[in-house]
Parts: sequence; C-alpha cells; structure tokens
Amino acid sequence: MPTSSSHLLHVVGIGLDGLAGLGPEAIACLQSVKVIGGSPTHLQHVADFAVETLPMGSDIGVWMEQVAAKLDTQSVVVLASGDPLFYGLGRLLTERFERRSLRFYPHVSSVQLAFNRLGIPWQSATVVSVHGRAPDQLEQAIKQGKSPIGILTDYQYTPGAIAHLIQTVRPPINYRLWVCSCLGSAQEQIEALDLTGPIPATILEHPFAQPNVVILEKQSQGDAIAPQTQPLFGIADADFHTFADQPGLITKQEIRALSLSLLQLRPGITVWDVGAGTGSLSVEISRLVPDAQVYAIEQNAAGLALIRKNCDRFGCSNLHAIAGTAPDVLADLPVPDRVILGGGGKRIDQIISLCCQQLRPNGVLVAHFATLETCMTAQSTLRQQGWTVELLQVNVARSAPLATTQTTRFVPLNPVLLLRALPPHL
Repeated sequence: MPTSSSHLLHVVGIGLDGLAGLGPEAIACLQSVKVIGGSPTHLQHVADFAVETLPMGSDIGVWMEQVAAKLDTQSVVVLASGDPLFYGLGRLLTERFERRSLRFYPHVSSVQLAFNRLGIPWQSATVVSVHGRAPDQLEQAIKQGKSPIGILTDYQYTPGAIAHLIQTVRPPINYRLWVCSCLGSAQEQIEALDLTGPIPATILEHPFAQPNVVILEKQSQGDAIAPQTQPLFGIADADFHTFADQPGLITKQEIRALSLSLLQLRPGITVWDVGAGTGSLSVEISRLVPDAQVYAIEQNAAGLALIRKNCDRFGCSNLHAIAGTAPDVLADLPVPDRVILGGGGKRIDQIISLCCQQLRPNGVLVAHFATLETCMTAQSTLRQQGWTVELLQVNVARSAPLATTQTTRFVPLNPVLLLRALPPHL
C-alpha cells in the first residue's frame, strides 16, 4: 500500500560513471541525507559517505519496507540506474509510495546513450525491454518492420538470441544490429552485426559484455539485385522495397506462393494485378513468366513509387506500373488472361463485374482479402454472373525461439482469405 510521509524519498539515477554525471540538485540530496539505499553495486559509489546504507537484496519488497521505515523519520535517497522511470526501479516505488513524497533526478538512460552514440534520431523509435520479460512485444515490432528499435537485454535474451529471433521471424525489412555495451564507462564498446546472411554460431554464442543495449536499424537496399542471388520463386519479404511507415502491408511470401499456384500461370499471358501495393506479386509473376505482360495497377502514389522501385530492383522489363483507380483505369488495358485483386475496397463489386467482362474465356481470377465482408461481397458478385468460386482461409504461423534458442514456438501472421474464380463455361 502507498505510504504517506512528511519526508521525501529522493530517487537519483546514475550511470556506469557513478556520481560524475549528477546535477547539483542530486548532489545536494546525497549530501543532505543520512540514509542511502540501492543495489550493492550502486552503493559502492557512496562508500566514502558518512551515511547508513540500505543494500537491496533479492527480495525487493522487504527492502522497500526498510526504506519506508526510515522514511517515517527522515528523508532518504535511493540510487537507481539511468532514468528510474524508464523501465527502472521508479515504477515499483510509485506503487509503494505516494507520488507526492517522491522526487526523481534522472540520468541519461542507456537507450538514449545508445542512440546518441550511433547518431540515430530516436524520437519515433520503438523501445522494448526483454529484461526479465517475454519477447512478445519485440516479436510484434520486428514482424511489423519497425525501425529503429531499442532493446534492453538481459543474460537470457542476449544480442545473439535477438539476432536468431530476427532471422526466425523473417521481418519485411533487413536489419542491422548494433550491440552497445557498458555505455558511459571506460569499457564502453559498440559492435555491428550484419543479419543479411546466415549468422555464424560464434556470433550467436558470443558473450557480449553486460550491461548492453541492442539497437535495430533498417538497412538501406541497393537499387538492383543480381538475378543469380535470387531464387526463381519465393523472394524473401525483406528483399522488396516496402512502405516506410507500414512495411507489414506487403503480401507475405507464403500468401504469394498460394496465390501464384491458384493462378495457374502459363507462357505469354497478360496479367492484371489490381491494387498491387508494393508490386510483390507482379514481380514474382514477371520473373516466373518472362514473356508475360504484367500490369500492376495502384492508386496510391507511394505504392506506385514502390512498384517502380521493385521493378528496377529485380530487373522486370515486362512489368508495367499503372497509376489510377479501379475500375475506371482498367478499360484501357489489354485484355487479361489472369487477374489478381488485392482487397478492392468499397468498389469491389464494380471491379469484379468489369473483370468478368474483360477476362478471357479460359481466364482465372484470384483475390485476397483481409475482411470477411469484402470477400463475401466478391463471392456474391461472381456467383450472380455464373462464375465458379472457391474460397481458402489461410492461417500461417512462423516459428520463433521461446525463452532460449533451444526451444521453439509459433508466431501467427494475420489471417488471409483467398478467392479463386473461373468463368461460367469452364
């Protein structure tokens, strides 16, 4: 229970350089009290002070009661790491003591130091702690391709374990991993790991000095990829240019594979990719069928720019980026043999009606939807025109390490509904 006291509990944040970086107010607090609490490591910095010390043991609850007892008769200083209210001791203290009796004197946090050492702006960074916590929040941030990400580590979720997690989750972007160890001390060290290829076991098991902070930063992609370095089928999500603010919007590799199999691709076909997004499906088709003509239709200017960048990146000379809104822009395109629909929005019925009119007699239409309502509208429109419709619900989960790299769990991707439709006479 919070306690009320006329005395103040001063919570002073310090770094690995001890008291050297403290401001005058924090120094004045240390010089005015007769009781100082904190971890044994922190208390070493006040060993020369003529004060009573309250070393923190393994039972923090017992230690806080000792602090509370002293606070009944006098003001107390507690030493903490960095900014006490940033994944630190401060949260526990605010639960035990009334905030009006607390005064905080923050030091620069290790995460703030890490970003500044690397020269990476961090006002939009995602900061995650896996220190004594499950990595669920980190997994989600990696899956979404967020950058930069600051990670507070521990002896279990080490930089090597985080590197293994990244390669297992297969994020939509490529990361560079920075390990910032012992920041603010004479032993400070910063190392970079390249995660674009297989990670050597020596790195996974490397005993980086503690404490350390991991920073994940998106790696810039080159303009072109040598064809011999890419598979004929199944390009990795991270190899595509994606939306900077929403990298997770790319059609995932597993969904692309299923969509392409349902399309039954053949030589010399003409393909419409309506609502192409980043153009990942169009790129796969243009590489699989070099003599095909692929038209990637996208109304979003950012998406259109990504399609063109991915076209250049993978050398797709038979891929044509078309700016415009469906169904209006479709009437002027060559008659298709295959149609891919990516969502469709509120005009899905109009888009499908036009596609039914334009698609060749032996054509195939494949669509993928995130919502049941849009999928049902598409199914109803197709059936009204006599088309045969098949639906496929796709739930994919990717393996990820749990707790240690020796155990495994599955992390689900967002479910997707796939629709395949054939003309009436087939």
